[in-house]
Amino acid sequence: MSNHGGQNNGGRRVKAVQTTAGILEALRDLDGAGVTELADHLGLAKATVHSHLATLIDSEFVVKRGDEYRISLRFVDFGEYAKTNVDIYEITTKEVDRLAQETGEVAQFMVEEHGTGVYLHKVSGENAIQTASYTGNRKDLHCTALGKAILSQLPKERVEGIIDQTGLPQRTVNTVSTREELFTELNQIREENVSFDDEEILQGLRCVAAPIEHSKGDIQGAISISGPTSRLKGDRFRKELPEFVRGAANVIEVNATHV
Repeated sequence: MSNHGGQNNGGRRVKAVQTTAGILEALRDLDGAGVTELADHLGLAKATVHSHLATLIDSEFVVKRGDEYRISLRFVDFGEYAKTNVDIYEITTKEVDRLAQETGEVAQFMVEEHGTGVYLHKVSGENAIQTASYTGNRKDLHCTALGKAILSQLPKERVEGIIDQTGLPQRTVNTVSTREELFTELNQIREENVSFDDEEILQGLRCVAAPIEHSKGDIQGAISISGPTSRLKGDRFRKELPEFVRGAANVIEVNATHV
């Protein structure tokens, strides 16, 4: 089971709730599963898994189709509520939509939660390539332009805590892999108000992002434009697209003062 957060909130932990969370994550990761597969995957007794699944079905968080259990659509309701509970969500999605339309590439909005980056909105322009990210998808912050833009807004001790939690796993040969390298880049992002992913999470993919500074909110976010290295190169990658994301971030920040 995932252990996101990097935060020690103290207090007792309820093992049954941890087991339930693990079952739900496993159903997502396995794209549905039977009792035996879940028990083997989680190292739990089949009777324990079956009892939890029965309770989850009663609560309408899981559905059963034949011998297979799946996450229910009730989570769509929770997800939509969680997204719209971000105070700058509506303002930001409008700018992300505009970025995708004007550049023809993929435009995205990410926020930080529990030490990881969560994609809240993604739009593909007319020339966009397919990328693996999707709304709700979580990514380590150090290996994406969006994530690094977010990290640049956080206090150093918070960034250190996130690194302690997630490490700096190397996704490609270009991924930032040392604390010194990361903090040097974060300083530059703060100065220039733009961050870059130069094939750091996937070979052949580049990304430009800008942080969203929102003093009233408690969630840090960033917006980005992504595309293939064949199109995101030279001045377009280093000058033109940075102006697009910085301009959009500024619009969001100005509008957010009235939220």
